[in-house]
Amino acid sequence: MRPQKITFGEMRKMGVRSVLVYCQDYRCSHSVALGADRWPDDLRLSDIEPRFVCTACGRRGGDVRPDFNWNKAPVRAMGYR
Repeated sequence: MRPQKITFGEMRKMGVRSVLVYCQDYRCSHSVALGADRWPDDLRLSDIEPRFVCTACGRRGGDVRPDFNWNKAPVRAMGYR
């Protein structure tokens, strides 16, 4: 059983407008940044985790976290923000 995470509404109150989704497989390490405006305020980040399928390895399930650097440009050399 996964722990319950904050709701999208709580995340938006902190000023965060995007999420990072990481592949559940630690060997894959694939990740993607997504805008969070598509999900309602009462939905928890942990509620959408089972819906994701990694486009790199095909594993179902992801780890969804708030993207606190959502408004900053990505660093080109690393691919991270």
